[in-house]
Amino acid sequence: METKTVLVRICAGTHCYLMGGAELQLFSEYLPAHLKDQVIITGSPCLGICDAEDGCKPPFVLVNDRKVQQANIQSLLEVVKNELEK
Repeated sequence: METKTVLVRICAGTHCYLMGGAELQLFSEYLPAHLKDQVIITGSPCLGICDAEDGCKPPFVLVNDRKVQQANIQSLLEVVKNELEK
């Protein structure tokens, strides 16, 4: 059986970073040990999401291709768990 992995891309652009993204850079420290092998975490200088005119608010994270707005550690953990359960 193949292990599923989730790609988490955290925006480190200025706006996202100042709006809470700085804390998200430590996301790997909050991952439960049993999930660490299934999650790949990267930073991105800018995801370009704030340019969209859909009313979304930073900080932004992409979990696989799913956009997460106003991300925080807890909401990001939930999204990652949901993606792994798919």
